[in-house]
Amino acid sequence: MADVARPMLRRLELGNALRRLRDERGMTIAEVTEAMRVRFGSSFSPTKLSRMETARRGAVPRDVHDLCVLYDVDPGERERLIELAKSARKLDDLQVGLNPGGYGAFIALEQLAVRVRTYSCMVLPGLHQTVEYSTMIEKLDVVAPPGFYRPGEGIPERSHDRVILRSQRQQLLTGEQPLLHHAILDENVILRRTADPGVMRGQLATLLERLSWPNIRLQIIPLEAGIYPASETATWHLLDFPDEPNQPARTGYMESIFGGRLIERESEVARLAEAFGILEDTALSPELSRQRIEQALARVRDWA
Repeated sequence: MADVARPMLRRLELGNALRRLRDERGMTIAEVTEAMRVRFGSSFSPTKLSRMETARRGAVPRDVHDLCVLYDVDPGERERLIELAKSARKLDDLQVGLNPGGYGAFIALEQLAVRVRTYSCMVLPGLHQTVEYSTMIEKLDVVAPPGFYRPGEGIPERSHDRVILRSQRQQLLTGEQPLLHHAILDENVILRRTADPGVMRGQLATLLERLSWPNIRLQIIPLEAGIYPASETATWHLLDFPDEPNQPARTGYMESIFGGRLIERESEVARLAEAFGILEDTALSPELSRQRIEQALARVRDWA
């Protein structure tokens, strides 16, 4: 997936830059496409520019050049953006058919993140699932749409192989520079029964063990919190990338029965960050959350 991840990040970086340049000049997408037509005789369409800015498609280096001329970008920055376009187009060379808003893109970008913040109200995040728990989830995944795991994204078609992939992702949590992961879970996640009590016992025991890792922070939102704000969706993530010049700072990812999509616009990512802050304030402290997990594990041992 690493071969996909970096070109994907280049595409996101280019899209962010093009959107920023247009915003700085106070132009709408329609105004830019009309100006491109008048100045260059281009058949550039609003849809095409929108998809470039949101990384839904790769950018032709010539188009990037013309946009930079239109925006009066200095030569150094223009060359940098053209090189970004060339690098991002390696996605096409890899023939991955990558859906930039899909699960494959999320897995790729996760490898480049320095921190991931996750909210889930139904299941344990994939970064902490045991093989047995993950296998159980895959067996239940009978309503996933045909396009959820797109061929060529590096996501295996067989559920057994997806379980292995999920285990491989967990290697990000160990090593010299482990990924920071802050998970906020509804208490329902640790209380819900499984057909095999042993699966939940093993899962909760593994989770408790990981709470001692310095890069793991986990909080539980207790049932007594009632219906709380920012809980309208089942699972979503915020990914923070290295603080490097001209790199996108963060992006979001959200899943539903219709598949997953990246959240790239900074205004929308900011809303997710604000929502995560609300959830963090609503949740128990990490120590009290540990106690809730210990209590849940004790109850599982009493399951018939």
